Amino acid sequence: MTNEATTPSGQPLGISHKPSKSGAMFTKFKAENKPAFIGYLPYGFPNPDVSLDAFKTMVEHGVDAVEIGLPYSDPVMDGPVIQAAASIALNNGETIKRVFEAVETVANAGGMPLIMSYWNLVYHYGVERFARDFENAGGAGLITPDLIPDEAGE
Repeated sequence: MTNEATTPSGQPLGISHKPSKSGAMFTKFKAENKPAFIGYLPYGFPNPDVSLDAFKTMVEHGVDAVEIGLPYSDPVMDGPVIQAAASIALNNGETIKRVFEAVETVANAGGMPLIMSYWNLVYHYGVERFARDFENAGGAGLITPDLIPDEAGE
């Protein structure tokens, strides 16, 4: 059973219980029978400044949403190309706190910033702190492929 404050699987609709910006975007595209154009890049690859420029360029050239990869030292669910990019980003000093610069860059360019991350990073940063910093930067969605909604809990 669901209501306005939960997802179809019954999970809470975000910590703040605000409507989903990304959900609204997908609803709009579905109503218009259009696909969303979504780009992806690990933040910090090949270095932080170039990745910020790349995120902005993606949006300026038609990307609707940007999946900002949060590099991780043990990216077991990623393929070899993303693993290599994550390693380079980490060696260049990428940090969780700095990824919010990428979120701001995408939001300020008019795109929909999403973060693709392993749950462990969010958990260790602090769930509420992460949610607050992400929202303050203009974030619209978090993708955690290793934490499926049915197992996520509140």
